Amino acid sequence: MSVVEHLETRANRKSARLAGTRIAGAALAACLAASSARAQAPDLGAGGTYQTIEIAGFLLPVGDAERMLEAGTLRFDPDRQRFSFGPSVTSERALRRQVSALDLEDPRAVRDLYRANKVALPNAAAHVLTVPSGYGPALFSNQDGKVSIGAGFGGVSRVPYTDEADGGFGLGVGFGNAFETVGVSLGVSLNDLSEPGNTDRISASVEISRYLWDGLSVAVGGENLFVQETDGQQSYYAVGSWAFDRGTMPFDGVLTLGAGSGRFADKTERDTAEGKGREGTILFGALAWEMTERLNLIADWNGRNLTVGFAMALPESPVSVRLGLRDLTGNTGDGPRLTGSVAVTLARF
Repeated sequence: MSVVEHLETRANRKSARLAGTRIAGAALAACLAASSARAQAPDLGAGGTYQTIEIAGFLLPVGDAERMLEAGTLRFDPDRQRFSFGPSVTSERALRRQVSALDLEDPRAVRDLYRANKVALPNAAAHVLTVPSGYGPALFSNQDGKVSIGAGFGGVSRVPYTDEADGGFGLGVGFGNAFETVGVSLGVSLNDLSEPGNTDRISASVEISRYLWDGLSVAVGGENLFVQETDGQQSYYAVGSWAFDRGTMPFDGVLTLGAGSGRFADKTERDTAEGKGREGTILFGALAWEMTERLNLIADWNGRNLTVGFAMALPESPVSVRLGLRDLTGNTGDGPRLTGSVAVTLARF
């Protein structure tokens, strides 16, 4: 079985309120006091002294902020001394249309400012158990670590129709930026730890992802590639994941839907021999309920069967854990079994 984790550089869900503004290197208080007295936006550049302004951790060119204030894309409240987006900015798509018309010097910083503060994004824990995700490597403009390297161990309590446990080990690398271009995840897995020297049981995986807008990200990929001897199947897929919050749904979470070949579309020879048919559903999906910033309850359908469980990102640690109970229906296999994995991010640079 393949256990390469999706190595994703994701930001956690952010507060919906834009933080206070700071002009790099000097006394914003004086600017704000003067502007408050005039009941208008502050002199952001302090008479040309400053070139950038920091809003909620993102550096914007002063000229960009001034253009957005003039256009109503950005607003300033002199009483609260806060910036906010204008009422016409109701979504990332609306913001993109307005930003494109303003010819800003650094539109990425504006997009990231809105995305980090106003858009539902996945939390720190995994939101799938046995299926791929539409989210891949993605970075805000104020984040470091363009490349991540990780490792994962995973397995099941037993192989279907046997009493034998099965496990594997994977290494992966993630790079690129799905927010701006594409994110790329590459992995290599040893599919059977009982035969560590068997190179015929080594497989590869690849995924290319692209974030679209308003919490939606899509990906295409392949897994169990180039392997010559395995209990898995070479599989290709297309998938989308949408993060949502209590503003649109009863809870915070992530919905994933996709379609694929191989393990998503075909049952095993043993399942067929046991009278369970030949074809899977092709369609797969998952629903994650974000209980906290680091803990998700998850149910997913992988084209063959149902799995339920949880995923946790350990506090102050690069380690994440997934644990579930799979094969909960009679569609395949011979009864429920445990599945789990532990992944660790080894380096970011």
